[in-house]
Amino acid sequence: MKNKKINLFILTIAFLLVLYFALKDNFKDVLKQLSKVNLWIFVFAILIYVTSLAFKSLSLHMFIKNHKKDYPWKKTYELTLIGQFLNGITPFQSGGQPFQVYLLKKQGIRISDSTSAMIKDFISFQIALILMGVIALVSNKLFGVMAKQSYLNWLIGLGFIINVIVLLFLFLITSTKKTSLKIINKLLDAVFRLKIVKKTSITKERIMSGLSNFYESGIELRKDKLKLFLAITYNVINLVLLYLIPFIIFKSIGCDSVTPFASVVVTAFIMLIGNFIPIPGATGGIEYSFICFFGSFISSKSILSSAMLLWRFVTYFLGMVIGYMVLVFKKEVNKK
Repeated sequence: MKNKKINLFILTIAFLLVLYFALKDNFKDVLKQLSKVNLWIFVFAILIYVTSLAFKSLSLHMFIKNHKKDYPWKKTYELTLIGQFLNGITPFQSGGQPFQVYLLKKQGIRISDSTSAMIKDFISFQIALILMGVIALVSNKLFGVMAKQSYLNWLIGLGFIINVIVLLFLFLITSTKKTSLKIINKLLDAVFRLKIVKKTSITKERIMSGLSNFYESGIELRKDKLKLFLAITYNVINLVLLYLIPFIIFKSIGCDSVTPFASVVVTAFIMLIGNFIPIPGATGGIEYSFICFFGSFISSKSILSSAMLLWRFVTYFLGMVIGYMVLVFKKEVNKK
């Protein structure tokens, strides 16, 4: 409970700071822009977001059905929505998967099986994220989508490298169990010497157990190449739809400066950076990235701030609200 309160406090402060910096210089102009929003186009942006989550859930559903063939897609979609809420209020989007495992256990799926499904889905998503990042980098290099700004290139490069390191780490775990466990064991011993972790033996046992699950799941995933391909494809479609939303948002406020192609490329960069910001929802950093990156196309600060606020509402706060509502009405969940 204490961690939840801290996370919500950090999220609230970060969000208030975002509002302050977005509105402090052009409050009236932003309100004027927001009052002109084409509601039909804005609703279309919401529908695209909901559809993107549907494709995201198809990947997870495929892996859950390995263990329970009659598991309905509707329940997987509900799991995905709940994940949006819990990931949104925890650093590094770390809260969704543990709760999804808990909920699947309540629905009759063993923890080992649900954990395996989550791991496979996570690996597939990470591959899709890197793939979209590579496409964005190559496209920007070939077509000069964004204006050349050294600090933006530095942020993009850092985000890409961190995500690649995560993916390589996953491949290391799923390829060489003994070597990776030895490396992790030594790293944990070094961390434990700092005495910042209590109950070191229990913590170590849990981490090692989790790594073993990663290894087994990775082996299964590599054997079933068709499912891996389908899962990556579902996640790529999910990301493409998600990355098109800024284009639709700009359209809704009457701005034609951003093309669908530019929207996909620029948002891919924003998401690469947002993945390693340790604040719930990457709040603060992801809004700053949006303003800076789309500032290459639009000079009006009021349009940029308005678009950013609408974009964050659709892709972050709306998802959290819907996910929370689904969570509250779930019969299997202890409301306390």
